[in-house]
This record gives sequence, C-alpha cells and structure tokens, in this order.
Amino acid sequence: MKKLLCLLLAGLMLTSVVACAKPDETPDDTKANTAENGDAETGDPAYSLGLPSDLRFGNSKVSILYPKNTNFDSEIYIEKLGSGVVPDSVYERNVALEERLAVKLECNESEDVMGDLTQDIQSGLGDFDIIANTTHTTVPGVVEGKFLNLTKLENIDLDKAYWSDGYSEMVTFTEDNMQFLASGSVAISMYRLMYMTLYNKSLFVDNRIPDLYDTVVSGDWTLDKQLQISKDHYVDADGDGAVSEGDFYGFVTGNCVSVDPYMVATDTHLIIREADSGDLVYNEEANAKLSDVCDKVQMLYNDASTYCYDGADNDDVFTTNIINHFTSENALMITSRFVQMEMNYADLAPMSYGIAPMPKFDTNQKSYFSYVQDQVTGLGISSVIGDPERQEMCAAVLETMAYYSNLLVRPAYYDTALSERYMQDPQSKEILDLIFDTVYFDFSSTCANMLTVVTRDSLRGLLSDTTNTIASTTKTWGKSIKNSMASINRKLERIAMNQNQ
Repeated sequence: MKKLLCLLLAGLMLTSVVACAKPDETPDDTKANTAENGDAETGDPAYSLGLPSDLRFGNSKVSILYPKNTNFDSEIYIEKLGSGVVPDSVYERNVALEERLAVKLECNESEDVMGDLTQDIQSGLGDFDIIANTTHTTVPGVVEGKFLNLTKLENIDLDKAYWSDGYSEMVTFTEDNMQFLASGSVAISMYRLMYMTLYNKSLFVDNRIPDLYDTVVSGDWTLDKQLQISKDHYVDADGDGAVSEGDFYGFVTGNCVSVDPYMVATDTHLIIREADSGDLVYNEEANAKLSDVCDKVQMLYNDASTYCYDGADNDDVFTTNIINHFTSENALMITSRFVQMEMNYADLAPMSYGIAPMPKFDTNQKSYFSYVQDQVTGLGISSVIGDPERQEMCAAVLETMAYYSNLLVRPAYYDTALSERYMQDPQSKEILDLIFDTVYFDFSSTCANMLTVVTRDSLRGLLSDTTNTIASTTKTWGKSIKNSMASINRKLERIAMNQNQ
C-alpha cells in the first residue's frame, strides 16, 4: 500500500495540469493516465473503487458549484501545488480524478450557492452539475426537488466506507430509501468541525485530577463527571474582585454553537425515521430524556466554576474567545472544535494539553457520540441534469472524488496535519480515533433549518438557561413539528413519484 501510494503521489507531483479548471481556463487534454487501473489496493473492498476500469468520458466537462470564502482550505479547488500538505492533497486528488475518468472539472465559486442553483434549475440551462455546500443551507433544497436521488444511480455506492454512513442515514428518506446528499472523506469539514473537549494536562496534574484519558477509556466521562471535575476551581485571576472574563475557571464554554453537540453526545433525538414507512416523525418519547439532559447541562453551565461566552459574536464556529481563554491558561477544560486548534496552533504549541470526546449522558450510555457542526459539507447532483448518461457521469465523479479523497486528502489532514501536529502523545491519538469513530448525526440538529421550529437554535437558550422549561416548551413544539414533518413527508413522496417515472 505504501509503495503504491508513493508511486501515485510521485506521478501526480510530476504533472503540470491545473487540478480543477476555472471556467475561463483550458486544462491540458494530454494527461498521462497514472490511475489507469483505477484503484490502489487497500486490502478492504469497502475502500476500493468499484467503477469499471474502462469507464471514461472523453474529456467531458463536469461543473461543480461550491461556496466562496469557506474560512478553511478549499475542499473542492486548489489552483496549484505548493500551498501545504492538505491543499496539495486536494490538488492531487482532482488530478487523479480527471485522469481516472477522462473528465475536465470546472469549479465555480459562489457567494450564494443555493440561489445560483435555483436560478440554474429555473432557467433549465444546467450550468452546474454537482453542488458542494454547507448542509444546513442545502438540505431544505432536498424537499424542493433540487437534487437527484443518488441511490438510483449505478456509478455511486453510498455503502462504501469513504462515504459517511451516519450522514447518509440522516438524509435518507421515504420507504424507497431516497438519498439526495452525501458526505464523507471529500469533506475536510467533517474533521475540522467535529466537537471535542480540550483540557490542560499540566493543570490537571497540579490539581491532582486524574487524566481524562483514563476517565474516557473507563467509560466514566459523563456530564456529572465533568461538573465534578470543574466545580470549586474558580479563581479571581485578574484580581478585580468580580467574576469576569479574565478569571480562572474549571470549564469555559458558550451558549451558542457550543450547546449544539449535547443532543448527539447524550444520544437524544427529537426527530426519527420510522422503520416501516421511512417517514420522519417527532419522537415524543425523547421529551423526558431531553428534560433530564437539560438538568445536567444547566447544572454545568450555572456552576460558579463555569464561564459562558454569550451569543454568536463570542461563540460561533470561527470565533476564538473560548480557546483564547484556554491558551491563556485560565481554564481546566473547554468545549472546542478541531478547526479552533488549527487557528490557534502557535498559542497551543507550548502547552501540555489533551483531548476528550464530549461527555456522555451517564455511565449507562454504551458509547460516546461525536457531533459535527451543521456547516459540514454535503454534496449532490442538480435535478436539472435530465440526461441519464450525464447523471451517471456526475455520479462517477462524486464516487471517484470520495475514493481519492480517502486515499489522499483524509491522510493528509487526519494522519499528518492533525495527528502529527496537534496530538502530543499516543493517548491523545487514541482518543482522536475514538472521537472520529463515534461520529453521529441527528436530524433535529443538523437539518433543523427544514423545520418551522428550528430546534437546534431554540435548544441553545433552553439548555444553557437557569431554569428547565423543556417540558412546557416541547408541548408547544409538538404540533408545529408534526405539521412540518407531515409537509416534508408529502413533498418527499411527490419527489419520489416524479423521479421514479
């Protein structure tokens, strides 16, 4: 495997083609077919590319629409080599894809992906074949019929390990198991936007607290345990005689995006898919557990040793208030995302720190569950593409992109950029694997923008408040969410009828 990968990379480094042509660029048509046999052997059929080795499309153009200014290295287009390990892997992936399928990728940045897609569909022009966009803004387009059902296409196998089965399960609808979006190794955001707990190992030692590695491995890392560790550690560090941002706390978090992972981490799901009909339904049985989750989270948030940054201005995906508090060594632990570690590497480097998953609800919960922020990238094929042969070409592009992303991009980010640079010891690497092995998706969190009641946003204030009002709130939600589900299910059934004709 290593020898084959080295040969592949060496071949890719020698090529001078542009990995994904902009609309005004003309890529070289005379590419050496370095991926002639299609698949580098991995030893595991789940990771091998199942497309016919002679499947080629005569240098046909395939247009991809993706968002501009994504705040992290592009997942779709890199102009040239030399920008770093991860960007270079994206470039090399696109070269390999173009050579393997004999296609020309045309990448289009957009300030408004869904607006441009809608206009393209209404015009019937079909300028954009494949859409890559943040899930929370893309998934409403599913019930508007803007994407093709991927499960009908032969050239994409969503059961392959380079596609996220948890993501697929979340966006699979109706008894026909229709899936319109997919995500996985293509999405660097799948890794960057994963939530975890970051803790100061030196301060744990100074305070005679057992390392969280042992607590996690034993299965005892719960919300109650986090409160037990955090409490009684407040110190007026800035000496102003008041509780303030400049003080030391056992736990530092926020009341906006930092609240989002608790539903998944505690295995609590307000919307589920019925096994028989495939319909999305409101899970009333989860209300009692949700109230218990609220009790535990509020106890943690309202403890004297917890500092909570307020609002999106201080607690959003790319804000750094919380991790800055950590790097100033004024916190035992914080809720963070891996992208925050990237953004603050220089300040983290001199520290001794470790990572842990988000805590479980209690010790009876069998597994940890890791949440990915709802901006994670989803990919789909525009419904304006009516020609079956072109649909299959787009499916092959998605499948091959996922395959080479797993072969090239995932190891560049996960094994090199993340593991080697940010994990300080073997224990942290082991916990890193645990976090990514337990990624889980929840419809009422990631796809909340489809609902009349945006449950994800509403739960932020409820779970971090001082009083538990979950019981009364969910009563008012029930009818509205049920109506939303009924409307969504009807629209999906109509789409199923139209696309099955």
